[in-house]
Amino acid sequence: MFKKVLSYIASRWGGHYIDIGDTKAKIERIVSEQGSILDKYGFLENTDKSSVIAGNTRISMSHDYLRHYDFLFHSFRAEKFSLIEFGCAEGGSLRTWEKYFPSAQIYGVDLDENAKRHETERIHIVIGDATSTETFETLKASTGGNAFIILDDASHAWGDQRRSFELFWDLVSPGGFYVVEDLECGCLGAFPAYPPKVLDSQPFSEYMHDLSKILRWAPDRNPEENSYHFKHLPKNIQKIKREMDMCVFVPGAIIVRKKP
Repeated sequence: MFKKVLSYIASRWGGHYIDIGDTKAKIERIVSEQGSILDKYGFLENTDKSSVIAGNTRISMSHDYLRHYDFLFHSFRAEKFSLIEFGCAEGGSLRTWEKYFPSAQIYGVDLDENAKRHETERIHIVIGDATSTETFETLKASTGGNAFIILDDASHAWGDQRRSFELFWDLVSPGGFYVVEDLECGCLGAFPAYPPKVLDSQPFSEYMHDLSKILRWAPDRNPEENSYHFKHLPKNIQKIKREMDMCVFVPGAIIVRKKP
């Protein structure tokens, strides 16, 4: 599907953007016929997680995350669970999840109080910092301590991504997923209002690669468990290492699954 959309855009204009005209309807048909249902919802809700995104006057290629998520999440669509997303923006992603998971409760976290405008019967907004224990406690109470999917689309700073991951991993249900998006942005120091910190010096992808090196940990085969280095890791990192089941790298994002 992605190649078909790209080919269509290239045929209309040789660059990155094209005039919108009747193109949105055309691409919607392509996404509907060839793409995933999640990517279709994302395109219609205008979230940059989709393969293409439409502005007021132009359409451009976008992050293309949703077809990967659809591959991993589609078998859980009908289940009842909580989904948390850090960073609400214009609410397109929240509405996409609301459509895709008809029985899920969706929690959006943002520093901007205007994000409250995105609330619906199943979309709940928490105003707070995705790296704070106060936000963690609020969401723990709201979700009953379990969220099947957590997505980090907040500051994009590597240090913040790491802090949020280590803080919120405990809320992920067994068999659930933790997703971190826009991995390249941390090299820019996030945003000018938030200068880089010490933890921002290590790319989050490298941090996750380090954690995933002992995915083979098991009670009956655990040389790392008995090693000097493992024993001296912080207890929360030891717990994460034991519970990680799978770590999938896609262009721009990481999807981590907790052991069932």
